[in-house]
Amino acid sequence: MNPSTATEPALRPYFDPFDPALHTDPYSRYAAAREAAALCAGPYGLTVVTRHADVSQALRDNRLGHGPLTAPNRLFSFLGMDPPHHEPLRRLAARFFGPAAVAAQTLRITAAVDDLLDHALRKQQVDLLTDFAYPLSLRVVCGLFALPEEDQPWIREQTPPIARLLDPPDALTDHDVAAAHSAAGGFVAYLHRKINERRRHLGPDALSALITEADQGAGFSRRDLLPMCALLLMAGYETTANVIANGALALLSHPDQLATVRNRVSGGQLDSAAMNELLRYDSSIQITFRTVQRPVVIAGTPLRQGDPVALLIGSANHDPRVFVRPDRLDVDRAHNPHLSFGAGIHYCLGAPLARLEASLALGRLLSRTRRIEPSPGAIRHKNTTATVRGVESLPVVLTPA
Repeated sequence: MNPSTATEPALRPYFDPFDPALHTDPYSRYAAAREAAALCAGPYGLTVVTRHADVSQALRDNRLGHGPLTAPNRLFSFLGMDPPHHEPLRRLAARFFGPAAVAAQTLRITAAVDDLLDHALRKQQVDLLTDFAYPLSLRVVCGLFALPEEDQPWIREQTPPIARLLDPPDALTDHDVAAAHSAAGGFVAYLHRKINERRRHLGPDALSALITEADQGAGFSRRDLLPMCALLLMAGYETTANVIANGALALLSHPDQLATVRNRVSGGQLDSAAMNELLRYDSSIQITFRTVQRPVVIAGTPLRQGDPVALLIGSANHDPRVFVRPDRLDVDRAHNPHLSFGAGIHYCLGAPLARLEASLALGRLLSRTRRIEPSPGAIRHKNTTATVRGVESLPVVLTPA
């Protein structure tokens, strides 16, 4: 599908991607914005892109990159890099997070899933986020880096304030910035200690390999080491935990689809059609921000260098121009070009790992239970960042198979 070509009027509809109401009900608000215009005006000078064709094009267009708007802290400098500095680091990270490397982790991830499910099924009343999704994703990514299991709860506590740095600086309060930098300072100190310890005792883990590459300086310097480790650790577990919990909630909210998926779980994994639909239906990344690096035209509208742009991934994933009955969960959906992992040179490095973890977590959860019943009470979504969507908790009662 070609991107929208009609030029938007000078006075565009307004859409605020930081509206707290989006945490409760984003999709009806996306629909209203999307049908009003391909581009909306937003706060802080943002141009908000609402439709699938234009979001997809923008994600793939290197004239839209990362800059001061989306990289306020060097802790995530790799996330904010543009070519040519971006490619060597991405190639290095792909050695540990590419499809082949991730596939080799299947047995280890399966063992972690089953261990957590053993505990959950004994308790029966559990929180699928805090007792299952978070511990699993932390265990997997920390295992790749050979970090001690006892450190994992502390690592998890640092993430919420640091994640605020994914939003544009103008959207952050002084308290947000202070809390983020305090947590980031502690996390940086922790990583420095672990890097220095590991440098003396290298092993077969990802951290040792990153240290070796940085010390050799082959396209990857010691200066890049810490932000690369920080990004891979934090992005590697927070997003994946939300993929698992969001997927579980979507199935629990659609019993007919849950029954369909349960009946065709094979080898303890979800099939690709079901996994893609869960990723599309309630994406863990709702919005990504870019800065125009060179003049570009989006949806027929010229944008200038330095213009900030918000790409509504959640809206694009529900665009009826691309998806038939987009607000319906359909685990048999055949045509599903969702953008939940982005596109182009910044396509999510952790996508293969997130897919495998979520597929195993949800598949084995369904194959090892006869019934999953949500506990009474309203489900609340996190409101710490506009970028990330996830529940605060997901209490359920499990009946073993």
